[in-house]
Amino acid sequence: MKVWVIMGGMASEREVSLDSGRAVAEALIEGGHEVLAYELGEGRFVAEHSTPGFEVPDLKVSEALPGVLSASPGGSPPEGAWALRLLAAASSLRGQAEVAFLALHGDVGENGTAQALLEAVRFPYTGSGPAASALAMDKALSKRLMQALGVATPPWALIPVPPPGAEAPLSLLEETPVGGLPAVVKPNAEGSSVGITLVTEPRQWSAALALAAAPQGDQGDRASEVIVEKYIPGCELTVAILDRTVLPIVEIIPKTSFYDYQRKYGPGETEYRVPAPLPREVERTLKDDAWRLYVALGCRGMARIDFRQAPQDEPQCLELNTIPGLTTTSLVPKAARAAGITFLELLERVCRVGMRPRDHYPARGAGRKAWEEAPGDS
Repeated sequence: MKVWVIMGGMASEREVSLDSGRAVAEALIEGGHEVLAYELGEGRFVAEHSTPGFEVPDLKVSEALPGVLSASPGGSPPEGAWALRLLAAASSLRGQAEVAFLALHGDVGENGTAQALLEAVRFPYTGSGPAASALAMDKALSKRLMQALGVATPPWALIPVPPPGAEAPLSLLEETPVGGLPAVVKPNAEGSSVGITLVTEPRQWSAALALAAAPQGDQGDRASEVIVEKYIPGCELTVAILDRTVLPIVEIIPKTSFYDYQRKYGPGETEYRVPAPLPREVERTLKDDAWRLYVALGCRGMARIDFRQAPQDEPQCLELNTIPGLTTTSLVPKAARAAGITFLELLERVCRVGMRPRDHYPARGAGRKAWEEAPGDS
């Protein structure tokens, strides 16, 4: 295959995306595929992570998209230059690359914007489409869908963020379904545990809201509201789906009690058990709920659905990730390995799904036994 790997971007998860993209490019090249790596935020092809000898196009936006720079003073790139360059790159690669592998996390890579641009020029790409991506990225919307499907999720609320210098009283939380502390405060549209805080004491409340509203420290781009969930004690579990196969469940055991950004990406910070040692009934519930949410959102290819489970309680779904990480500490490769699927095979299967026509991917239904069991999980 000839694969265009798109990574990086402008989001707070840029570095994680670069790690994923490099891992994808390296594995595909070692597997005999031709790869052209592309950094979305800078709008450039990255020769050092591409197949030697793969002709790197010279991106000339004004030639690929006539007139797009004419309205900019002095011909300088407009604010949406990343999008214009992406379209120009897609135009220059038509007939050279068969599929775009999206190794993007957060922001325009996961909220459906990049996907919509590629669809506009009919360039095949991996993963879910614009609508599914946007729904999954918006935690409040996806939680409303969970509730409509009957998929259990922790009590939650959207909390308005006060202006800088003001404080939001904790009583705001006490009047919601969350009911009070302990609670998890996080941005409504970020991933990779960016901007997340486990709040156990009232003194942590204001700082947690401020961090979730502006996880990159840019107060000019702060959110007007953040999502707060009731903290569920117990174990952290994740279910990965590859096309129509539900992979073995992963149990996540951080060395501290909370699976934050450092525990997620720091080597040696977290232990994993795959398959997770769960009663068969709980395992079926997790997989059924994950599959139903995957289908209802309209997902495609690869996805990961995260849960918490308190002792003697039913699993509680946290969120769905349409572009799971593919770094050395990432969860989907671990689940695939437990099912006897190598990292290269995982990537190849994701690429093959991405190359299928978008209008020929019928869901097989959202009910029990609608999904296939991975060999390593039977």
